Amino acid sequence: MRSTAPRYGLVLVLAAAALGLTGCGKESGYETEPPAPTEPTISQASVDELCGILGGQRGTWRALGPEVARVAFTGAMKLWTVQDTVANAALSYNRDVVDTVTDRTCPVIRADTLAVLAVPTLRTALGGF
Repeated sequence: MRSTAPRYGLVLVLAAAALGLTGCGKESGYETEPPAPTEPTISQASVDELCGILGGQRGTWRALGPEVARVAFTGAMKLWTVQDTVANAALSYNRDVVDTVTDRTCPVIRADTLAVLAVPTLRTALGGF
């Protein structure tokens, strides 16, 4: 009489190998691509502060002239973003955010600032960002 034990051993080895190989597909459990970054949200208090800065500096910037005013504007933006790291991250992610938040919160101040700086958008006046 022949023993069937070697057959069962071979079947078990083949079954284990087949199960082991199923883990080698695309669903390995590891991410192959990093997650997409999301845009940080600037707080309303920070946007209000930015509008206050822009509103408070318009007269000075007007007296300086557009070329020097743009440099001063960049300095003011640097100070604002140093004080608010979320704003800094948001500006790094999307430079248009400064136009978006000021257009929503203080459109008159934004329009006056654009006229003083002689630029079509605040984004274009951001030097060094």
